[in-house]
Amino acid sequence: MKILFDGRVLEGGSSGVRDIAAGIVAGMRALQRRGEVDFTVATVGETPETDLRLPARFFMHMSLPIAALRGSFDRILVPRQTVPLLSAIRSVPVFHDIGFIERPDLYRETRAITATTKLSSRSRTALAVSQYTANRMNERGLKKNVIPMEVGAVHRVDWVPDRVSPYVLCIAAQEPHKNLPTLIEAWGALGAAGATLVLCGRSGTDSRAVQQAVSKLPNPSAVRIASGLNDEEYARLLSGASGYVQPSLYEGLCIPAMDMAAAGVPMVVANASNLGARFAGAPAGQCIDATDAQALTRALAMLLHDDDFRARSSAYNSSSVLMTDWVEVARRAVGAM
Repeated sequence: MKILFDGRVLEGGSSGVRDIAAGIVAGMRALQRRGEVDFTVATVGETPETDLRLPARFFMHMSLPIAALRGSFDRILVPRQTVPLLSAIRSVPVFHDIGFIERPDLYRETRAITATTKLSSRSRTALAVSQYTANRMNERGLKKNVIPMEVGAVHRVDWVPDRVSPYVLCIAAQEPHKNLPTLIEAWGALGAAGATLVLCGRSGTDSRAVQQAVSKLPNPSAVRIASGLNDEEYARLLSGASGYVQPSLYEGLCIPAMDMAAAGVPMVVANASNLGARFAGAPAGQCIDATDAQALTRALAMLLHDDDFRARSSAYNSSSVLMTDWVEVARRAVGAM
C-alpha cells in the first residue's frame, strides 16, 4: 500500500498530537524498511522525516489531495481529526478525543474542531488513539467501526524520585477540562504535606482561576507552576516525581498519565473518560471522582503517606500500561486501511 502522510504537525512544538504523529511515522518507517508499505511524509517546511514539501496555502484541501492523486497513492493518512473536503484518494483520519462535543462547557472555541471532526467522521476508515475514543464515537453515532490503535506510554520515564525535595506532579494545560483549581484546593487541604505540588503545562483559559486558587492557599509556595521546559528538563521533572496526579474531567488518551504509569509511578487519576476506562481496575483510592475536592484530598494523602497504597499503585500501573509498540500500531493502521 502506498500512503501519503500529512506531516505538518511534526513541524510544531510539543503536543500529544505531535507525539502520536511521530510514533506513527516511526512505525511506518519500520514497515517501509521491511517492504510492507510505501510511506511518504508531506510537510510545508523541512523536518528530518520530510519526503515531500508542499505549499502551505490550501495544504489540506488542495495541495495534499492533488499530490496524492498525481503520485498514485492509495491512501492519505492524517494524524488529526480532519480530512480534505474533496479528494479522489481516500483519506483516513486519526481521532484523539471528542470532549469538545461531549462536554463543550469545558472547552474554549469548539466550532472549528467540531466541524472538522464531523467532516472526518464521514471517512470510510478512521483510527482512534484509544478504545475509549473509538467507543464514544460509536455510542454518540458519529462513526461506527473506528479502529483503536491502542496507544500506551509514549515516552520512557526512568523513575528516580527526588528524596530531598519531594513533589507530586501533574502535567496539564491550564484549561477547564483539566480541573486544576479543584486539585489546588484539595492540595491546600492537606496542610503541611511535606511535598510540593508541581503543575506543568501551558497557560490557557483557566489560568486566572488557577492563579486565584493558588493565592487562596495558606501556603501558596506549596504549589509550583512550571512551563516552557526543554526536553531534558521535562524528562528530569517526570523522573523525579514522588507521585503523579491527573484530575482531568475529560481525556481521550492522556499521554503523561500513560508514561508515568508504565514507569511504575504511583498515582491518583480521575474516574472520568479514558482515565476511568484505563485505570478501572486500579487499587482502591487511585481512580476517583476528581470533582470531589475532599475525596481528592484523601487520595493525595494516600499517595504521599500510605506506603502500601504506593506499592500497590506502582505494581498495578507498570503491569497494566506498557510502552507503545509503534510497529504494531502502524501494522494495525495499514490493515484497517
